[in-house]
Amino acid sequence: MSNEHTEDGLKTKPKKDSLAVALDAINDRWSLHIVRAVAFGASRYTDILRNVGAPRDVLSSRLRALTRAGILQPHMPEKGRFSGYELTRKGRDLGQVILVLKRWGDTYRGASDTPPVDFVHDVCGEVFVAEVCCHACGKTVDSGEFSIYHADKGH
Repeated sequence: MSNEHTEDGLKTKPKKDSLAVALDAINDRWSLHIVRAVAFGASRYTDILRNVGAPRDVLSSRLRALTRAGILQPHMPEKGRFSGYELTRKGRDLGQVILVLKRWGDTYRGASDTPPVDFVHDVCGEVFVAEVCCHACGKTVDSGEFSIYHADKGH
């Protein structure tokens, strides 16, 4: 993704790719906090507000945007009456991003009074740390061990 310049030297937006689409879906200060709160069990507006701390108008706007984006959906268990929000499959899949960000936060959280959050793998019952692995070879991928492949240009 490189910025191109127009004749007058102004930068144009880079071309849309799948990473840009993902970043646009969560491009504000509150979206991942909202997804985190719902993933941790908050479903009603007041519970999400208490967990996130966003201004009410901002929270309402982001809940609508996340619903339009297909990340959240209204939860209506009783006779079709709205009772809060829940993550869609798309929203639950965003949880993998949060797990990797959690690992980064554990590493760089700074103050020792900021507690880490541990997750237990329900399949084996052990605390786990999210790793980014290559789907092809299964090895952990670290920063600097990958390059960008442009399908239209080759490597």
